[in-house]
Amino acid sequence: MTRVSSIWLSQWPANGGLGLLSRRMWLAAAAASVLRTQEAEIANFDFSLLDEGTTPADLFFIREHFPPPSVSSADWKLSIRGAVSGAAEISFDELVALPHRVLPVTIECAENPVTGGLISHAEWSGVTFASLLERAQPGADARFVRLSGADGFSRSIPLAKAIHPDTLVAHQMNGEKLSVKHGFPVRAVIPGWYGMVSIKWLRGIEVLAGEPPEQGYQRQVRSLLSGTRPDGPVTAMNVKSAFSRPLDGAILVGRHFTVRGAAWAGEDRVRQVEVSVDSGRSWLPAKLLSQPRPYEWVHWAYEWKIKTAGEYELSVRAGDDQGRRQPSARAPERVDAYESNPSQIIKVTVI
Repeated sequence: MTRVSSIWLSQWPANGGLGLLSRRMWLAAAAASVLRTQEAEIANFDFSLLDEGTTPADLFFIREHFPPPSVSSADWKLSIRGAVSGAAEISFDELVALPHRVLPVTIECAENPVTGGLISHAEWSGVTFASLLERAQPGADARFVRLSGADGFSRSIPLAKAIHPDTLVAHQMNGEKLSVKHGFPVRAVIPGWYGMVSIKWLRGIEVLAGEPPEQGYQRQVRSLLSGTRPDGPVTAMNVKSAFSRPLDGAILVGRHFTVRGAAWAGEDRVRQVEVSVDSGRSWLPAKLLSQPRPYEWVHWAYEWKIKTAGEYELSVRAGDDQGRRQPSARAPERVDAYESNPSQIIKVTVI
């Protein structure tokens, strides 16, 4: 998506629109009218603005656990300690001078509902975790790495994921320095895993030995025999898809409409996207608009030839190269709010 991709259609007559307005200008005006408060912020990406692969920083979703900290790059230092041969510390200037990678990664919040916008895509530039951990030389008994942000939020990931060559300490987003909302001066980018592990305002890396530490974001399941119990940590992203056009409740004019959206599969590749226009009774393949890659969402399109006017229920589902496919409904035993990925359903009226 580019910064000039600003037209939002309040209604969708086939592939045209009635009542065109600048969605970006409307959003900016609305934001300017709200007084900022020192509270944790949650802001969705508006899926109707899904035009190109990369999400501009001002549209990228925000999920904060605590209010953003006051930080500067001048006095920022990243410490590496714990089960290591020798603790290490690196300044911001030292970090940005190191060899870096640019990696396109889609990040989704683990709490993103089926119809939610707590997901976005950006090109991240930074230093690999592996190269930084080499400075401290983790011990032979090292198993996990705890990442801590300046806001007080922390998460632990397996050492194997931390030293994967695609795991980054990022200092740029879409070719520009990070904004405060997105983790300035540096943040973790853990590709293919849900967003709570991509710690913003990263200040500390602690190498841990032994068993995994207790932490939140656990699956919860319930049964008649055992009641509610934890069922493992939330980690890698599920396969999932979403509509960008038409919007739920849209009124369409004409007998042809290009249905659009995005699909993603975390560490795996999207293999196919299917669309139903008859309440899930039959499914037809959508066209993938680019080559599917790990960590990245892929845009899709379906050319809908509409036979008659009326009410329609549309569904979309995706499958990946590991054989996973979106279910029609969430598993009934799940009682937590994480990893929701049933097929999305929208309703439209054709006149």
